[in-house]
Amino acid sequence: MTTWNRRTVLTGACGAALLLAAGLPVRAADDKGDPYAFVVDLTNAVLEEIRKDPKLHAAEPARVRALVDTYLLPAADFTMMTRMTVGPKWRQASPEQKARLEKGFQELLIRVYSGALTNVTDERCELRPTRRRPPADEMVIRTLLKSSGKNDVGIDYRIYRNKAGAWKVVDVNVEGIWMVENYRSQFASVLSQDGIDGLIAMLETRTDELAAKNGSAAGTK
Repeated sequence: MTTWNRRTVLTGACGAALLLAAGLPVRAADDKGDPYAFVVDLTNAVLEEIRKDPKLHAAEPARVRALVDTYLLPAADFTMMTRMTVGPKWRQASPEQKARLEKGFQELLIRVYSGALTNVTDERCELRPTRRRPPADEMVIRTLLKSSGKNDVGIDYRIYRNKAGAWKVVDVNVEGIWMVENYRSQFASVLSQDGIDGLIAMLETRTDELAAKNGSAAGTK
């Protein structure tokens, strides 16, 4: 049985997990209903959407951008995600800096994880065989990503219920690595040395580098 490289797992599963929040218009994915069904049904709907759309499966930038703009941003709480990732220094940022941090983090995640779409094959999401707890306003939903010929991958989703009663995804854990914590540790050194403006510059520079790299790769196909 093929063993998934840890970095590949983290990149691929987090990519799928971020797109989980896309809110694709499927009957079973009720963002105000059962949180377990919301996570599992929506993840599987997204995986199926990727499989049937060649442009999305090929991670064409325009198609990925359209998917994100239409579905991901309204459903995922990127403000909270960014605040959690930046940490205490978020409170010191001006409104303009907060907006640039959030936009920069969004763009970085899109560039980093969109390439994972090309790896989607027959993956399917299932709940882990653990006792289901009654819904609470903040929850961690534990799932397994299953695929033939590959080891199961454990993915946990941190969600919360907002004031409107809708579930929002704010973090993802792949095989013991929480995405927010992982980025927070990377950003901490930049913040300590270069401050908030330094982190903004790093996010924008890194995103531009990935865009150029992805564009070059696309041109060689």
